[in-house]
Amino acid sequence: MTGRRRWWVLGIVAGWIAVLTVLATWSVWHSPPTVPEQRDITDAVGELQRAAGVVYSAAGQGRQAAVVIGELDVVGDCRITPVRHGYVAARDLTLYVRPGEAEAALKGIADALPAAYRAGVAVSRGGTRLSFHADAGNFIGIDAASDAETKVLTLRLTSGCRPGPLDGTDRSDPAAGAVPAEMTALLRKLGGSGTPAARAVDCPGGGVAGSYTVEVPAPRDWPARLREAAAGAEVVRSDEGVWAYRKGLESVVVVSDGKTLRVGVSGGCQ
Repeated sequence: MTGRRRWWVLGIVAGWIAVLTVLATWSVWHSPPTVPEQRDITDAVGELQRAAGVVYSAAGQGRQAAVVIGELDVVGDCRITPVRHGYVAARDLTLYVRPGEAEAALKGIADALPAAYRAGVAVSRGGTRLSFHADAGNFIGIDAASDAETKVLTLRLTSGCRPGPLDGTDRSDPAAGAVPAEMTALLRKLGGSGTPAARAVDCPGGGVAGSYTVEVPAPRDWPARLREAAAGAEVVRSDEGVWAYRKGLESVVVVSDGKTLRVGVSGGCQ
């Protein structure tokens, strides 16, 4: 190979390397992430919180379930690689349903979610087991698994294992509004008092919805008092340990351990 030809070939190779370098740099800064570990826990928490509002809104559209918002949980016990530590964000939504209506409740949620979530319900083991999955995008998954006859469903939103740092991650809920009038009336009916703790999500159409919970001593006749409070409501559960009902967009759940009542009222997204 002549000297001139050699320099011409080297120039082409150098130019091709430069092109590849530019394309690789552009891809790093502009291409969407392809695996969860390309988005850190701060991004994941924000995305999970937005998805929680969408799922909560969908769960509240039907009348066959009373819904309660769980708290955001961020734990640091996962491994991205054998030597790389990570964090997982998760949040639960709990649904109280009538016996035999769990499948209908999950299908109602799947239908109410955006089409992009590709939500679906699977029935297995001769119709005795249910599973639910949806993909909120950006590696946020929504899952549930239960017996078909269950009376309590848990929808869990999870981020998968994400890199830190955790410092600077906003784990707070949006500011909840005033305690619902239904909670005030219910506490008065039960003869209890206290300041409810609030958990809240942003509604996809705007505004904030919250679950308000407080524990009070259980009066001996609390089922009779709840029966009066639930007059005209859509009663979902009314057994020995749990009362749950819907009043319009509001969900009411009262759980007894024999001595105390955990009273919860959740507002819905408009």
